[in-house]
Amino acid sequence: MMKAFTLVTLAAAVVSAAPGQLLSKRALTPQDIDPRTGCPGYLTPGEFEFPHYITQISKSQPDKAFGPQYFGVFTPNDISSLFTFDIPASRAGANCTLEFLFPAQSQLKTSSYSYSGGGSFFFTGYAPGSCPDGQTTYNNQPKPGPFPPFPPVHMEPGNAYVIDIGPCFVGAGTCVAGMTSTTDTSFSFFQDYDECPIGLYTTYSYL
Repeated sequence: MMKAFTLVTLAAAVVSAAPGQLLSKRALTPQDIDPRTGCPGYLTPGEFEFPHYITQISKSQPDKAFGPQYFGVFTPNDISSLFTFDIPASRAGANCTLEFLFPAQSQLKTSSYSYSGGGSFFFTGYAPGSCPDGQTTYNNQPKPGPFPPFPPVHMEPGNAYVIDIGPCFVGAGTCVAGMTSTTDTSFSFFQDYDECPIGLYTTYSYL
C-alpha cells in the first residue's frame, strides 16, 4: 500500500519474473524521500489505485464477517486485513507495484495509527478475480492465488516498502486482492492518500 516507481532494476526484472514473485522489499533511502514533505513516498495523480475494498478476518472468530472498513487492523496471529484493488483493462500494458507507505505519525495530517510489536508482516495474494465482499470470513476467504506467500517483511514507521512488482495484465480488467497478517504486531491505521499517504497502494509504471 508514492512515486510511480520507475526503478530501472525492478522494471527490468519484471521481464523474467513470474507474476506475484517477490522482487524487492526495502525501506526507501534518504534520496528517495519527497523533499516537499519529508514523506517516505508520494502518489502520482492518475497513476495509482486506492484499495477499493478493505475488510478484516479473525482466526479467533472464524465465522465473523467484518464488512467494509476504512482501517487496516492487525493483531498477532489473529486479525488480518484484506485489501482489494480494481485494475482497469486499460492498464494491461503497465507494470503494477504493490507498496506499503508508512510515514511517521508527525508527518500525517488527516490520518493516524497505533503500532506496537516486532513489525513482522506477511502478504498473501488471492486468485485474480476472487475478492472479498460483505460475507467474507476467515472460514470463507477468496480463492488462494497460484503463488506462495511472500517472505515476511519488517515494517516500521518512517519508511516505504516495495512488496511486489509485476505485469498488470495478470489482473487487468478484474479485481485483485490479498491478505496482510502479522505474528508479533498490533497495528491499526486509517488508509489515507492526503499530502503524506499511508497504507497499501498499487501504482503503475511503463518501460
